[in-house]
Amino acid sequence: MKILLILVYSIFPITAVIFHIWTTIIAFTEGGILGGILTLIFPVIGELYWLVQMWGENDTYTTLAIVHLIGAFFYAIMGGNK
Repeated sequence: MKILLILVYSIFPITAVIFHIWTTIIAFTEGGILGGILTLIFPVIGELYWLVQMWGENDTYTTLAIVHLIGAFFYAIMGGNK
């Protein structure tokens, strides 16, 4: 179990960057230049915003956004204890 946690903890930053790039692409496509720049600067707020905006339109994105935001919460808790 400890090995699994270490593996997840080491892979999470990579998936976070990939997911944020995906969110930024959605923001530029759906929200224009201002939406894209704001999402790029404010990742968590932008991902929450686009999660709500894409609800019902892009189920893959919304599911991964929920999983990823929960994972980010636990990643922050684990990182705070080190």
